[in-house]
Amino acid sequence: MMTKIEERWQSIRQASDASPAPDNGWTLVRLDPLHPFDIYAAVDGDGLVMLAIGTSSRPPSIDGDTGALGYIRLQRAGGRWLMGLRLASPGLEGVFGRLCQDLADTAAGVATEAALVSLFRERLLLWKRLFRDGGTGLLQKFQIKGLLAELLALEEFVRAHPDEPLLPVMAWTGPSGTSQDFLFACHAVEVKAVSAGATCVSISSVEQLDSPVPLELRVCVLREATPTETGAFILPQLAARIEHLLAGVPGATAVFRDKLLEAGYVEHEYYHSIAFTALEMRQYVVQDGFPRIVPAGLPAGIPDVSYSILFSSIEPFRVPELKDAA
Repeated sequence: MMTKIEERWQSIRQASDASPAPDNGWTLVRLDPLHPFDIYAAVDGDGLVMLAIGTSSRPPSIDGDTGALGYIRLQRAGGRWLMGLRLASPGLEGVFGRLCQDLADTAAGVATEAALVSLFRERLLLWKRLFRDGGTGLLQKFQIKGLLAELLALEEFVRAHPDEPLLPVMAWTGPSGTSQDFLFACHAVEVKAVSAGATCVSISSVEQLDSPVPLELRVCVLREATPTETGAFILPQLAARIEHLLAGVPGATAVFRDKLLEAGYVEHEYYHSIAFTALEMRQYVVQDGFPRIVPAGLPAGIPDVSYSILFSSIEPFRVPELKDAA
């Protein structure tokens, strides 16, 4: 299903007799007449689409250009300004449209133009990460697998905190690049996804199993499946389950969706075709004697390493309750 902004882009292209607006040849159509801010769907003379926001003051300079996206700011007749993001790759319109629509929907909840500009800037920097290095804005299969494992852990944590369901969502810091995926007040959790039959788990940095607070390693064993297979699940389905658990908490769903976006997830039909089944969730206590490499143990001249740990070597650190229930 098309978003509202995609429908506007389509109608602009179909209206061949419409006169282009005087903003450097762009045709602008306000996305929603009832929206508190001037947010436009736009198409240029070459048929490239853009999200544009009208402001009363000069927009900031933002280093948002990638091979797929270009940031634009220009002054309109009458003195007002436009800040916009143009998509240079037509094949990415489905992803771009959902990103733009999400931004427009979120903007309805901000109070001032300054807050709107700040929101636009923050989202633009996130989008830049999505489309960097010629990316499609969609997660690869191994990234989907990893995100599913984190969401399964998050769902468990939310269910375990029925009185404070937002707490685990706020603790989910992996999308922002922290060393561990979850940072609670008194402990940290690193989540890993592995395939059935895996004999080891990969650790991507020396910081990942090094924490000043008690640390646990959760290993989610996932098997690739077909979407119609019994017990299979997909990213949109798991995200919806968590949103349902957060539905009664003001602002919780918005925080969760922001985290998903930061993790690189954008609602798209593509994700309905990639499914997995969860075979097992193992939990290990990372403590003295646990085989790991930490920053203090690196020889001089070696700034970082990635490595693998045999499951057989960490079996003594496995939490008995989950081990017996497997």
